[in-house]
Amino acid sequence: MKFLPIVLGFLCAGFANAATLREEFDQLLPYLNMEQVRAIYNRYIETDAQVAEIYAFLQTDEVDLAWNVLINQPELRTITDWTEERGVSIRDYLNRIAAVLGLTPIVPSRAVGARSWSAMMDEIRAVSDIDGAFQLAQQFIATPGSEFAQLHQLVGELHDVFHEVAEHPDVLRVSNQLRAYGVDVDRILEVIYMFFGWHDH
Repeated sequence: MKFLPIVLGFLCAGFANAATLREEFDQLLPYLNMEQVRAIYNRYIETDAQVAEIYAFLQTDEVDLAWNVLINQPELRTITDWTEERGVSIRDYLNRIAAVLGLTPIVPSRAVGARSWSAMMDEIRAVSDIDGAFQLAQQFIATPGSEFAQLHQLVGELHDVFHEVAEHPDVLRVSNQLRAYGVDVDRILEVIYMFFGWHDH
């Protein structure tokens, strides 16, 4: 059994060298290129009538109600507290998402063009390496001792909570209106469910 301490030593070393949640997020974020995504979105808000209309809708009280349904879930607050103890503010990331979506003021709209939401998304996909981010995230998830893997598991256990949020009347009103604007809400939900292994969506 002399090999047992050696094996345990390697295991302990592996856990000790696992990246922290902060380090893992720092590796993931460059793939998303959020600053350039924000710049593209701002440009469309200012020049495209369709995107400006969606942006205006996203700043309404109706959308604010739906957003609060998500961020006020006690289970989500537990997870955000857990991440903040590890140097990652999920609240900050949610606020950034909110800003990009128009849930906080960016600039006054000066819509004059007629580009489409889908054209904007094509530009955003062109500057973001979503596949690369997904592959790196999968590596983290498969790594023993990874805090990102722990976070993935914690969120994965909230399937019922997220399903209830998606079916909440305030959220349904917003998602149905976004569908009417041509936003592919169902694809967004499909990707989220796939990432967390929720197969009943």
